[in-house]
Amino acid sequence: QRHRALIIEDDYDSEYRFDGRSLESLRSLDRNGQVAYLGTFSKTLFPELRLGYLLPPASLREAVLAARKLVDRHSETLQQRALALFIQRGDFARHTRRLQREYAQRRGRLLERLHGDLSPWLEALPAVAGIHLAARCREPLDVLRIARHLRQQGLEVGTLPPFYAETPAQAGFLFGFGC
Repeated sequence: QRHRALIIEDDYDSEYRFDGRSLESLRSLDRNGQVAYLGTFSKTLFPELRLGYLLPPASLREAVLAARKLVDRHSETLQQRALALFIQRGDFARHTRRLQREYAQRRGRLLERLHGDLSPWLEALPAVAGIHLAARCREPLDVLRIARHLRQQGLEVGTLPPFYAETPAQAGFLFGFGC
């Protein structure tokens, strides 16, 4: 506030919060018009839709609209209108609630496996939101080789090393349970 800085809030995966209460966005707490809120529909609908949104502070709204006209001359107006109708009719809210239930069940099943038969090798890392769970290896494993083998079996699993800046990176996996 003192520096009059703009805060850009990407409330990533907030619609998929499974433990604890939902957190208020910074934008909803902003009393000084310093937070721009942005998001996408790629996780709630599908990535190919390629539609997102930006809610700038009122003081920047006109500047953002002018900038958008310069860089985005070919928006998908048909998809935007269809999505607006989907939201207005309440279908988006129902769809999101259905996904929350489905993803909560998938997350629960994954946690059961991580705390059960996979627990000698993997330790689930705490996460209260999102459509991924990370698990670190309890002992050194060649996670890249294991992930490659799983991929050949039709199961896509990420690995933790690419997410570490320091070396050696923690060995582990990233499991997605979204659609």
